[in-house]
Amino acid sequence: MKKLTLLIVIAVMTAIPVSGKGMFEFGFHYSTWNVNMIAPMLEDEIIPEIEYWDPEYGSLDFTSNGSNYGFEFRFFPGGKDGSFSLGLSYERNNFKMKAEGEYDGFDDDGNSIKAEATGTIDLFPHSINLSIRWELWPSKRVHPYIGLAFGFGAQDALVKFHSRATTNIDGIDIVEEQDEIWTFEDIEEEYEATEGKKFPISFFPIVHINFGFRGEIVDNMYLLGEVAFYDGLIFRGGFSYRF
Repeated sequence: MKKLTLLIVIAVMTAIPVSGKGMFEFGFHYSTWNVNMIAPMLEDEIIPEIEYWDPEYGSLDFTSNGSNYGFEFRFFPGGKDGSFSLGLSYERNNFKMKAEGEYDGFDDDGNSIKAEATGTIDLFPHSINLSIRWELWPSKRVHPYIGLAFGFGAQDALVKFHSRATTNIDGIDIVEEQDEIWTFEDIEEEYEATEGKKFPISFFPIVHINFGFRGEIVDNMYLLGEVAFYDGLIFRGGFSYRF
């Protein structure tokens, strides 16, 4: 499917008649998101809720990363050498968080407990972003740019949890395993049933601040590479066609 989509994009861009004005641009980009921006917030919320949790008897580690790809259409009011542009993009986001922990302690009755657990949270909202961008020295074949974007998307998520606990009671090991999967709708319904009010976040907010370089590899065809803050630090690459 991804290969077919890429072929369609290339075919469409090739078929577009070239205009000397260069007021419009269509492009594709892909990003990786690999800094633990979400983890500290989740640790503050989750750790106090874990039954029997005591940092002296175990460890709990969080990691987060993700990816993003999208299509963008840009308008340059000043034409080929214009520095300012407006963009509208469709984004497919995938933010991942993983928690792994182990515990070696005692329950309320003094029985020995050895436990381990793994949980993953996947957020994969579609979003629409509106952006503004400034090309620095746009007449140069290779030049830097800076930009700012805002957007939102329908929230979507999948949460998986697996745990295994061994409790020793009177010299006998009792093993319990648990697997659970929740969708965003499950989480929303549980929250509203428990709290008696609407879930506070029904959409996924986007803030995007970027700095990058772009170069014209052949007439009207560009490659770009950038570093950006996109609800976390990302590295992005892409290509675009100017017409």
